Amino acid sequence: MARHSASPRDGNPAARRVVLVGAAIVAAVLLVGLVVSGLSRAGVAGFCGADPRISVAVEPDIVEHVRVLAEHADGCHAFDVEPVSSADMSARTVSREALPDIWVPDSAVRLAQMSQDVQIPFETVLNSLASTPVVIASRDAGVDMSTWITALGTPGLMMGDPVRSGVVDAPILAATSEVEMLRSAPEALGASMAMLAQGQMSRMEVPPTSREMLDRVIAGGGAAIVTERDAVLAQRAAPDSGLEVYAPATGAVFLTYPVAVTTQDPTRRAEVAGAAEALRDATAAIAVVDGRSRDGFRTAFRAPLTGGQGAGETEALVVRDANRAHSALRHWRLLAMPGRSLVLVDTSGSMGFGVPGTDRTRIQALVETAGAGLGQFPDDAELGLWAFGGAAGSDGLPYAEVAALQRLDAAAPGGTHRAALGGALASLPGMVGGGTDLYRSVLDAYAMVRSGYDPNMVNSIIVISDGADDATSDIGADEFFARLDEMVDPSRPVIVVTVSLLDETGSGTLAQIAHATGGSSHVARTPEEVVRVFAEAVGRRGASARP
Repeated sequence: MARHSASPRDGNPAARRVVLVGAAIVAAVLLVGLVVSGLSRAGVAGFCGADPRISVAVEPDIVEHVRVLAEHADGCHAFDVEPVSSADMSARTVSREALPDIWVPDSAVRLAQMSQDVQIPFETVLNSLASTPVVIASRDAGVDMSTWITALGTPGLMMGDPVRSGVVDAPILAATSEVEMLRSAPEALGASMAMLAQGQMSRMEVPPTSREMLDRVIAGGGAAIVTERDAVLAQRAAPDSGLEVYAPATGAVFLTYPVAVTTQDPTRRAEVAGAAEALRDATAAIAVVDGRSRDGFRTAFRAPLTGGQGAGETEALVVRDANRAHSALRHWRLLAMPGRSLVLVDTSGSMGFGVPGTDRTRIQALVETAGAGLGQFPDDAELGLWAFGGAAGSDGLPYAEVAALQRLDAAAPGGTHRAALGGALASLPGMVGGGTDLYRSVLDAYAMVRSGYDPNMVNSIIVISDGADDATSDIGADEFFARLDEMVDPSRPVIVVTVSLLDETGSGTLAQIAHATGGSSHVARTPEEVVRVFAEAVGRRGASARP
């Protein structure tokens, strides 16, 4: 019979004791590990490891509340809470900076737009940390509160920075919701947006803060677009001021402050999600609830403020069609942003042809009408001027810089850049002659504008020509469009707006160039149409979408 080795149980007491002791030690180690791990996750003092810090970017008006949240959050999380506006977050993506681990913007709309821009799905851990509707605060203003569109037509209506402030997006979304629900006409919305975007407050070098606008309303009357929270704080500070807070009869858009995981490091997503959940769970802390109420915020469920404060019961306006919302905000921001445009004017020989029925040449008609249109641009616009054509070229190039790309109110010899630009336009008739090297001129202009790209402006090239590329050039059409396509960067958009002057010759080529960059193309068939078409081209800010 074969022999089998004996087990400790069978007859080796010493071996059995070794095994039992070993098993006990292993069990104890596992138990201690589980306890320490649990204590570490719970954040018990002395049991937290050296976990990396969690960066949290927060809309500035609610940053202090998030800091309180971080103090009450359980677990081993070290939070670095930083006030960052949504506009600054957008600038970070343009410059390709890393996103924070967690972001608390002012709205889910901002969150969705940023996610789309960086092509990274964000995980929303909390839909709303607090809420506040965007309303109209007024004193002796006579605002028509029937709808947002009628309210936006109030003369002198003040607002913050349309580029940097999410508050100013809210009335546009509210008015868009009214159009979606057939309570207002699309044409009326477009007119209100244009009027608001070009209003005095939006053209200031440093637009006023909400508190500054409220102080102006209290001191001299008028109306301002602000959050209910800011208006209530102003009322508390000046209870006898006569400041009133209303939302139009249709309702209002609410800022909701969602909490989302935005880290770009996939290896840390689980860890960061746990930290975000710890912030979410801390929202029930008494200190957090009391602090939010004291600071004029509503709950996440939009319940009216107590004691008759604020705008009272307010319907939440939402744009159901995400594409409609995105389109409205895109158009709004383009309208509101100042322009940075390099204007290329064709000075080839054909621009010396006479205009039928007049005693002017094409270039003379252009200079006359463009000079008149120059006065319609705000001081914060940046404009430059190149002439392109055989006679204008210099230093072996088919173009020449006639006026540098600068702000119109910048100092220049003898006055401002606006005046200098007017003189530069007047010099163009003396440059007419030769062929049109359109391709080389556009490529070099595109490279120049892109090299000085400003994310807070609409960066564009405006080409005014009466023909296509008819010069001898080492760049063919296929090579030109291939090179242009390589230069286009959707994260740093430079659009080309084209105006085919007086006839449609070459307008097909110009339209192709505009389309390739997400710009728009136009035709001006008479001298009188030049100013109208030019203004329309600039006002549309490249309404055509790049495929």
